[in-house]
Amino acid sequence: MNQDKKIRELLGLRQEDMAILLRVTRTQWSMYEIGKRDLPLVAQLKLGELLAFIQEPKNATIDSFVDLKSEEAKAKKVFENLKLINKHRQILTEYKLKAIEKKYEAGVTTLRFIHFLETKDQQIVAEQEMVLTVLKAKAEDAMRKNGLPLQAKYRFKLKSLLQEEVLLNEMVQE
Repeated sequence: MNQDKKIRELLGLRQEDMAILLRVTRTQWSMYEIGKRDLPLVAQLKLGELLAFIQEPKNATIDSFVDLKSEEAKAKKVFENLKLINKHRQILTEYKLKAIEKKYEAGVTTLRFIHFLETKDQQIVAEQEMVLTVLKAKAEDAMRKNGLPLQAKYRFKLKSLLQEEVLLNEMVQE
């Protein structure tokens, strides 16, 4: 009787559906499942047919109503679309990473230049000092906004997208 639960699960049916197929009431079927009652002879014969269907090799009962080739082609197309989306995200991430790195490097260069001017030129007038202070603040702000933690985040994202691309390529080839 416990096997009958497995039969029902293999067929993907609920108790009500199984009872309708065997032309018995749901309570008759549920009592049969727990071993408290036998099924009528007609229902037992129908159950035997279902058991025979389940035990057939899958190749013997190729689903003629489902076009497996078309389903596989649809699945492949889904993975192809995911590959395109992934490639687009890779390009965007690379672009953002390069922009962040460029801004960070510009900030570093500006700070080096300001440091050079401050150490080299002792005669900085008030106007120049004010400009240097503003430039220094802008450079530090650019470095803080585009710092190494943000760059690491984008590098990680890029690496994960590359790994995803490898997995998608495997799925397309299957």
